[in-house]
Amino acid sequence: MLEQLHAISNELLLVALAFAVVSIGLLRGRSDGRAEVVVTALGLSALLAADLLAVFPAVKVFGDTYYAGPVERVFKCVFLLSGILTALLSWPGSQKAPLLPSDKIGEHLGLMLLSIVGMCFLISARELVLLYVSLELVTIPLILLVAFNRHEVRSAEAAIKYVLFSALSSGVLLYGLSLVYGMTGTTYLADLAPKLTLGLLPAVALVLVMAGVGFKISAAPFHLWTPDTYEGAPLPVTTFLSVASKAAGFALFYKVIAVAFASMPDSILLILCVLATLTMTFGNLVALYQTNMKRFLAFSSIAQAGYLMVGLANTEALGLSSVLYYLIVYLVSNVAAFGVVSYIAAATGKEDMRDYVGFSITNPKLAAVMMLAMFSLAGIPPLAGFLGKFYLFAAAAHKGLYWLVFVAVVNATISLFYYLMVLKWMYLVRPEQGRDFPRVSVPAAGWVVLGVTSAVMLLIGLLPQVLRWTETAATAGL
Repeated sequence: MLEQLHAISNELLLVALAFAVVSIGLLRGRSDGRAEVVVTALGLSALLAADLLAVFPAVKVFGDTYYAGPVERVFKCVFLLSGILTALLSWPGSQKAPLLPSDKIGEHLGLMLLSIVGMCFLISARELVLLYVSLELVTIPLILLVAFNRHEVRSAEAAIKYVLFSALSSGVLLYGLSLVYGMTGTTYLADLAPKLTLGLLPAVALVLVMAGVGFKISAAPFHLWTPDTYEGAPLPVTTFLSVASKAAGFALFYKVIAVAFASMPDSILLILCVLATLTMTFGNLVALYQTNMKRFLAFSSIAQAGYLMVGLANTEALGLSSVLYYLIVYLVSNVAAFGVVSYIAAATGKEDMRDYVGFSITNPKLAAVMMLAMFSLAGIPPLAGFLGKFYLFAAAAHKGLYWLVFVAVVNATISLFYYLMVLKWMYLVRPEQGRDFPRVSVPAAGWVVLGVTSAVMLLIGLLPQVLRWTETAATAGL
């Protein structure tokens, strides 16, 4: 029993942290939310340090249904870092329209922490029932977070769409998993592959499972919830949803294609290539016509999911390593972009990129952070996004998928146009006389987030240590 509790110490401490954060607001009465943010950030930082130092043991517990090895630790570090950055972005400021109600920040952070608990169980699950329950623990708090601003029509609409699509995808996924159990008689992931031989029913189960997982990663054509949900949710929630939830979805995706259905490589490769091509192309083409920054970044995230699937087409260690590395790159780049958009929206109420005229003149530091984020997401060297995309495409090329790499490179070239459009409105278009862009106030916690993400975008594109870390973890496997 002690060994089992020690193995899941990460998750138990996260649950305790969630209750502690919510209790602070209850005990203090009308709290301004700052204490909750500090406790959340410090608690998650301690857990992140513990995972980086491998404090928690890598043992199989609960009848081999739970395991946290090197790959799982990398994913958990991504989840925890996402939580830290989102918590700091939730710091209450003196903006015209606060990102979150200050007296509700504790509840927001508590729900976010419970979602991270689900993500940690999800990546460590080695059995279908635990996998599905963990997925629901991820999703239900996210639904509540999307609907957090209950008095805003956009937030309510976003939550309704998210819960409907989430319920539909969960039903499809669960039906696919039930077919898998019916054919194999086991729920253990490692025991599924030898029993899932090529045939009509296994192929149907594979399609259903990948359709259910496709919703979680915003893969086309299962992406319909993404733009409306991103636009309607509070910006800190959108930030967390775009990075941590996507990372959890890809963790689930990899478990499905590389472990459960490993005996059907040709079918998996066909579906992956089709999904990757559709997702990249659709996300990039639609993003060309977006001017609202939330919807713009939503379609950008759809395209980024397509690039990640290019790396997943290689289910060996090289493909997993490239996905792990790019998830870290995408995390810091997207948080930086959403951070700037959040503070602009809070200070001015402007969400249209055409309203960013003159922004670089009055807010040069924020404009520089946005420029780095756009360049990194576009894959321009020497920023981290370039090495991340190169590594993803190299993994697919190593598999012999040169046509898929060509499609990905063409899509990456298209994405340059719309990323540079944001910079055009900020830097190249001059404001009319007397219509200067107002100065945007950013709290100290916000500058910490923007500074850290900017530094990481620059450093991990030049230093190979993070790449070696992901390679070592991927070699160990799930």
